[in-house]
Amino acid sequence: MLADGLGHGPEAARASSAAVAALHRWAHLSPAESLQRLHDALKGTRGAAVALAQLDVRAGRLRFAGIGNVGARLRTDGTWRPLLSRPGIVGVHRPATLREEEADWAADRLLVLHTDGLPSRWTPPSDAVLPAADPAVTAAVAIRDASSPARPVRDDTAVAVLTPIPPEHP
Repeated sequence: MLADGLGHGPEAARASSAAVAALHRWAHLSPAESLQRLHDALKGTRGAAVALAQLDVRAGRLRFAGIGNVGARLRTDGTWRPLLSRPGIVGVHRPATLREEEADWAADRLLVLHTDGLPSRWTPPSDAVLPAADPAVTAAVAIRDASSPARPVRDDTAVAVLTPIPPEHP
């Protein structure tokens, strides 16, 4: 899950933290069902943009659902495709229906979740060695490459990277 509390400061952090704490109770539910429950859990906060990805490793399936201005890109067979979030704010204004996207999950897949701190036209690099990189390095490169001297990284920029194989550490 990637949750971006509405606005900035302690109240935005409170909304994001509430989403993280609440999701622990519903991790077994589908992403759409979890978002519906998170909506109720975040009432009384500023609300948040939330993206949820769920893996079934045995079945080789990825399920995704999102609400708000959070993005997701899935790398499949060397190309990137967006996974779309619905407009709204979890805890404030939820869409009437939530659409889930499903995709195969295999050894060559890579998922990048990101907040609106990255430009809307941002596209992950097409580097062939990217899936072999440590997810933290991939996230750092995404933030570095999406920024420019004219537009430094914003304080609400977050990137989460999911790979099928954990990186090897010495």
